[in-house]
Amino acid sequence: MKSVLLLAPTPIAEQRAGPAIRYWEFARALSEQQPVTLLLPNDDHPVHRAFTVCTSSQADLDSLLAQHQIVVVQGPAIQRHPLLAEVLAAGEHHLVADLYTPITMEQLEVDRGGEAGRWLHLEYVSLLNEQLRLGDFFLCASERQRDFWLGALTVLGRVNHDTYDGGTLKRLIDVVPFGLPATLPRAGKPLLKGVQPGIASGDRVILWGGGLWDWLDPLAPIRAMGRVREQHPTAHLVFFRSDRYHSARFDQAMYHATELELLDHHVHFADWLAAEKWECCLLEADVGLSFHAANIETRYAFRTRLLDYFWAGLPIVAAKGDVLSDQVEAHGLGYTVEPGDVEALSQALIALLGEPQARSRRREAFSEVSEQFRWERVTEPLVRYCRQPWHAGDAGQSFKQRWQASQEDRAASEPVSYTH
Repeated sequence: MKSVLLLAPTPIAEQRAGPAIRYWEFARALSEQQPVTLLLPNDDHPVHRAFTVCTSSQADLDSLLAQHQIVVVQGPAIQRHPLLAEVLAAGEHHLVADLYTPITMEQLEVDRGGEAGRWLHLEYVSLLNEQLRLGDFFLCASERQRDFWLGALTVLGRVNHDTYDGGTLKRLIDVVPFGLPATLPRAGKPLLKGVQPGIASGDRVILWGGGLWDWLDPLAPIRAMGRVREQHPTAHLVFFRSDRYHSARFDQAMYHATELELLDHHVHFADWLAAEKWECCLLEADVGLSFHAANIETRYAFRTRLLDYFWAGLPIVAAKGDVLSDQVEAHGLGYTVEPGDVEALSQALIALLGEPQARSRRREAFSEVSEQFRWERVTEPLVRYCRQPWHAGDAGQSFKQRWQASQEDRAASEPVSYTH
């Protein structure tokens, strides 16, 4: 079996964002059949008995590349290791490019009126072009995303007679969404009710699972709480504060809650939870909330916080527009409303909080939906590729040519260095 080197795009520590969890699960799934090394950008990482975990300060990349034949990257991994692209361009390694996040769509919402956002967008365009030119096999999160990336691959000439498989092109790019554990979440000690200041043990909790990124909309839910508390005086909306992942949207949400005199009364900002405590929090909550603005990012997004709600059987209120809110609507897992509609959002929250046995009556539907997202199931295309990897049909000498073209793209844009 060939060895696999996974380059995680974000730190994996006590506070983990979605990409960190994704790469930890990739390593776990692949290590069942072959040797795996997970390379991280941070030293304060956990370890695992089934695969090797290291950082650039602990291991030499040249040595790692000599020991591994398959390389999996997402996001800024190639740019973080400048010699990696040149080594990959030689065509001796099998490169899997994970396109799970259409990062350029997200970056349109970052610093929209300033130069930093413009330069950052150019940097990510260069980053993606380099991966699209070099990859042997590509991953994405949904069929909708797959259409998006097939367009990008076509423009760069990667969809051609040599890569066409005579069918769906899944030999070139396949769907590997975020996944869920095979085991159900386990209840534990309360973490919010009777613990978080201002929330009593018998109160109701609306949970905003995950970060407050620039492309999301926490302001509409905060405004909606003004109406919700009139019908449900014990209802509380809870966000989480991360030391490692901070955004301007967090500051805006805090200010908005303060201005509406809801802060610490009906809107709370709790400390970020360790990964092992998250399942208890999901079971403790009464409603899972996901809300975003009506923008292009939403169309191609894959909201992992909704998967957490699926896993825990937590009734959901979500904005329409992304592929997982479509699942909420199709399977009756809660309510979906149009982005920006504060009145409809208020009514949905009021209705769900007032619904008897909101969890139990949806238990079977949640179970059926969750089953299709188990990690063992969703990683099958990646596991299959790594078991018997192949070079893309247009590999060979064109590897070097594609890499040189990506360098010309990069030189033309000349983006400033930026750490996301």
